[in-house]
Amino acid sequence: MDYIYIQDQETLDVVCARAARQPAIALDTEFVRTRTLTPELGLIQLYDGHQLVLIDPLAIDDMSSLVSLLTNPDVIKVLHSCSEDLEAFLATFNEVPTPIFDTQFAASLLGLGVTMGYARLIEMLLETELEKGESR
Repeated sequence: MDYIYIQDQETLDVVCARAARQPAIALDTEFVRTRTLTPELGLIQLYDGHQLVLIDPLAIDDMSSLVSLLTNPDVIKVLHSCSEDLEAFLATFNEVPTPIFDTQFAASLLGLGVTMGYARLIEMLLETELEKGESR
């Protein structure tokens, strides 16, 4: 899948403005917990239904356009097993995405298992096996 790697303010602002016009976006984060108890956000993955973007939060000083998107009540944020993602957003931006839809929680409500992994959920519902690199 093609993606855009964002390391500058201008591109981030354009992408967030476009994503804010969508009814829902998919989010995922990558972070580390090496020296602190709180997660250090290293990458934000965002899909707006048209374009996958990888956002480098360490390269951009002003993330206010992203925070506005994350807290936009008109855009549902879709995540999988989001508790640690929410913790990373809170530690980094002092905000959490809202409203959210957690696909792992939804799978649990449907009786598919309490700790259903993303790759397994996709395989079960869509009969598609993700390559290891696409699920991590």
